[in-house]
Amino acid sequence: MAKPTRTAKQLHALVLERIEAIQDLRGQVTDVHRGHVVGTGGGGGEPNRTVPVLTDRGMHRAGIARIIRTLQGQFDLDE
Repeated sequence: MAKPTRTAKQLHALVLERIEAIQDLRGQVTDVHRGHVVGTGGGGGEPNRTVPVLTDRGMHRAGIARIIRTLQGQFDLDE
């Protein structure tokens, strides 16, 4: 069964909303805040969008990655 689709703008808003719900990240600027959701071409069951890395990967948090993976499992990008 196909997943519901969302635009890149809608997915970006969903990711930001969930990041802001993490108490110690509220008000902090992340790569998601600096960038945007972009399509990757995907296919074959692979996620078809990502958030580009704009800062040091050492600053990445598992919580944000988990949020992105969860949304990738729920929605496809409406191109």
